[in-house]
Amino acid sequence: MTETMDAWEFRTRLALAERSVGKDVGDTVLAEVAAHCAESGERPEDAFGLPEDFAETVASERLPAGTPAGNDPDALTTADYVFTVTGVLGWMTFVVGAYLFVAKGLVIDLTAATLVGCTVVATAVATLHGVQVTLHAGSRARAAGCGLATLVAVILAAVAFVEGPDTVIAHVPTPAICAVGLLLPAWALLYNPPTAPTHEELPSEAWLRKLPQLLEGRHALPRARAAELTREASRHVTEAGCEPEEEFGPVTTYARQLAEAEAPRQHWWLRNDVRSAVSTVFLGAFLVNNLYSHGPIWLTVVAALGTYAAAALLTGHLRRRIKRIRRAA
Repeated sequence: MTETMDAWEFRTRLALAERSVGKDVGDTVLAEVAAHCAESGERPEDAFGLPEDFAETVASERLPAGTPAGNDPDALTTADYVFTVTGVLGWMTFVVGAYLFVAKGLVIDLTAATLVGCTVVATAVATLHGVQVTLHAGSRARAAGCGLATLVAVILAAVAFVEGPDTVIAHVPTPAICAVGLLLPAWALLYNPPTAPTHEELPSEAWLRKLPQLLEGRHALPRARAAELTREASRHVTEAGCEPEEEFGPVTTYARQLAEAEAPRQHWWLRNDVRSAVSTVFLGAFLVNNLYSHGPIWLTVVAALGTYAAAALLTGHLRRRIKRIRRAA
């Protein structure tokens, strides 16, 4: 029972986070689920259905009368987690391939130690980003577990690279490593996972309650401005004598349109994705140069961490931008 409840709760928290349901609301409904299951002896999936269906019900029933959604303008989904990990691994692979091409030539020997070490590094990247997704889902215990797993993976990777066998497994062209490094983030950014979005028309009162919550919580508009825009919408539909859904469309779409209209125009060179891209290129080039010239170890570590952080931010920014474009289309 405990393992089933834990697994169902974790999946439900992820589904609630994807629908921008705040942690307070999530904690409340999951406490109600736990109390019901403890009293009746039922499994949560038998009593409340699949986590995704339950989260959809909570989002439609609890948000209008409950606390506002969280202040995350772009809810983190499980697919975003997978794509972010894939993209970051791609940037890392490209930097390593570029260094090996400069330092070792067109072909390198792939040893057993290198293969094991790279596999464990990939595991460390996945568990490190798992900290973010589990915290977003409201599970500190699982986040701590992911953090511990990351630390263990880093130690094991270091041991594998230093103490692993030097047996040559294959000869690998370095341009192929660079190509893989470019293909991974390209797939992560451009792949469109199949989704089955459901849209249910809201009555006038629920639509007008939902609008300021979306403006304030999801799109980070000031509360006063969100209330003002809602009053304008309410006054307009009252004068027109129609339902808000008929006049403005789905509330999520209209809220996004209002938020985009409120956002100040920004020069392209000040955008976060542009700055992250520039940082990734410069830090990656510095890392390759420092490795090739056998520079100080501490500079290599700093450059590697900086490149990793910039690549992670770049992947996240681009992924969110592509999602917005697809939603608008």
